Amino acid sequence: MLESKVAKLESDVSYIRRDVDELKTDVKSIDRNMIAVLERLDSIKDSLAKKPSIDAVDRKVSDAKLAVLLGVPAIIAAGTGLYKLSMYFFL
Repeated sequence: MLESKVAKLESDVSYIRRDVDELKTDVKSIDRNMIAVLERLDSIKDSLAKKPSIDAVDRKVSDAKLAVLLGVPAIIAAGTGLYKLSMYFFL
């Protein structure tokens, strides 16, 4: 009777060892994957650091709006002046 219990324990221990070996393999795989993920995260952080800030983009948009607001009336005024000159001289 004792021998059967010992045999059962030995069998259980062999299954436990097999499971532990599988867990070790899984942990190694997870470690490799985490290293790759961390490297990719560093790459993403570097690329985000090179992007302009929201304030810089807002400033450029505001500058472009101002240029359009000042440029369009100037073009209209110049066109109107040229039209009036052409009407004065050619009619």
